[in-house]
Amino acid sequence: MADVEFGRGHSLYGLAQGHWSDTDPGTPADPDTGQPLLANCDGTFTLVADKLDRPTSLELIGDDAYVVTLDGEVWRIADVPRRD
Repeated sequence: MADVEFGRGHSLYGLAQGHWSDTDPGTPADPDTGQPLLANCDGTFTLVADKLDRPTSLELIGDDAYVVTLDGEVWRIADVPRRD
């Protein structure tokens, strides 16, 4: 996980940076493979969004998530799911 954040309703989110085709140390993940995930009480994860471009940071504000990519872009994900 590249980042972990608490959101509304005591929801826990993790940010997966993506998948790697190249195994050389320091190589970034493949483009468009990152995902924010919601941790469920049973140990599983719910996909919040997919095909993010190598996300590095996650911030939750209200019902929205903001993700910073490796290239420095900020992507908004509206109405993220949460645990109630």
